[in-house]
Amino acid sequence: MQSPVQQLPTGLRVLLAEDEPLIAMDGEAVLQALGVQHVVSARSLSEGLKAIGASALDAAFLDLRLGADTSLPLAERLADLGVPFAFLTGYQGDAIPAAFKDHPVVAKPFTPETLLQALFAILRKS
Repeated sequence: MQSPVQQLPTGLRVLLAEDEPLIAMDGEAVLQALGVQHVVSARSLSEGLKAIGASALDAAFLDLRLGADTSLPLAERLADLGVPFAFLTGYQGDAIPAAFKDHPVVAKPFTPETLLQALFAILRKS
């Protein structure tokens, strides 16, 4: 039987939009350990928008808050492009707007298992 990591498509490009450096480094390391070959990191809204415009992405994880901004413009752009995504957040309740309630939410602090489950969930949507 194959491990879940072996079932991931090869060559995945995943955007990780996270403004906290330690969480970003941890998230990148976890995604790479799970078998994601290309993790594109963005620490701000502007970096995220540049990353989306620079290359095709297979999936994305978006911290709801990126400094003083939200990642909602990234979510809107990814939705327009048909790129599946999940939110990474420590916020509870109604923090996610109604337009994006159908997207998975990974609570921080996350574990490798929760990131893997969310990655499979969003890849199945595409």
